[in-house]
Amino acid sequence: MIKKLRWRIALINLGLIGIVLIGIFTAVCINNFSNSYNELEHGLNRVIDRNSAEKGFEPATDDSGKPEMPFDKNDKDSYKNKPDIRENAPMEISSYVVAETDKDGNIVSKEESNVTIDSDDLEKCVEIALARQEKSGQISDYSLMYVKKSDHEKTLIVFAGNTTLFENLRNSILINTGLFLGSMVIILFISLGLSRLAVNPVKKAWEQQKQFVADASHELKTPLTVILANNNIMMSHKSSTVEQEQKWLESTEDEAQHMKQLIDQMLFLAKSDAGESHVQLSQVNFSEIVEGSALNFEPVAFEKEVLIDTEIAPDITLEGNQTQLNQLAHILIDNAVKYSDENSVIRIILSKKNDSVEFSVNNRGNVISKEDIDHIFDRFYRAEKSRTTKGYGLGLSIAKNIVQSMNGRLSVQSNQDDGTTFTAVFKTK
Repeated sequence: MIKKLRWRIALINLGLIGIVLIGIFTAVCINNFSNSYNELEHGLNRVIDRNSAEKGFEPATDDSGKPEMPFDKNDKDSYKNKPDIRENAPMEISSYVVAETDKDGNIVSKEESNVTIDSDDLEKCVEIALARQEKSGQISDYSLMYVKKSDHEKTLIVFAGNTTLFENLRNSILINTGLFLGSMVIILFISLGLSRLAVNPVKKAWEQQKQFVADASHELKTPLTVILANNNIMMSHKSSTVEQEQKWLESTEDEAQHMKQLIDQMLFLAKSDAGESHVQLSQVNFSEIVEGSALNFEPVAFEKEVLIDTEIAPDITLEGNQTQLNQLAHILIDNAVKYSDENSVIRIILSKKNDSVEFSVNNRGNVISKEDIDHIFDRFYRAEKSRTTKGYGLGLSIAKNIVQSMNGRLSVQSNQDDGTTFTAVFKTK
């Protein structure tokens, strides 16, 4: 699934970028062709203007009656010798044919420069050019471009081959196609690399989900097996009374309660993941909550010959949910009692420092390894040395979710000298 997701992301990215590149390369080809076309047309206009000046043409007029390109017909070299002061001067055309026609369209003279056009073909091209209203255009059948200029009596038409235009267009298309294909290959590899980074959180979440389902199934399997076994035993004793089957009923009740606790914990984490664990926040006396939880665990600690030492600052309040803060204190103190060595001391400290509240629980027991610390808040995770301790491995995950839901931070430190300390820090401002 993850591999398919990577390819899907990469292909979508490739498609979107490909569309953009096609647009860019198409615009480049069109722009290059347009520029070449305009350059050729401008060059032909220079040729026809020079020839019209030499032949003493009356300049054509625009809609207002003003000459389009005024020149002195008595000074035939005035246009020819006049320097072009434009920033992008038109290209000079060296191969062309100029045909002069009378008012009836008959060719009266022609001038060839570095190129020759058959007389019949020239007549047909002149006929086509004269029949069109446009002053310039293409004659595709003969691969020619023309520009014409007329006065009252005669017309000048200059022809030049346009093969180079389309060769340049073809080359531009081939080059841009090669660039496009090369770019797409490069972008594909880059997209696959980036998709790997993009799906890493998804991959991690997917693996966690699979592990969560596997662990939950394993944890639920044991109590279900016990319940079914108890039920089979009681069904085999059909004549027994309830009192005689009391131990099997009590065992079933215990396992059912364990299942309920596990399901409640999983539902809490599922709602937290979905952002649906909306709780009402209020000002809560956290000092009273910690004191109450510590007092509740004193009998359990006494049985393990463990002493609970508290250092709780009075009247520390937090904006939070009382039920969840009770659960947080219960989880951390219960965890400390479970994993404490006999004849050791559990230290519970609640203090306020500047704009934060710190709640820490320290116990002496087996040191948590660096590898275990990295996974200590993972769901269903329990260090190998604690596998014999009863529990589902969800408590610390729930504790972390509670702290984070109140914009706090839960951390753990463990070493031989100081023991293991869980610390929750809450910002009060």
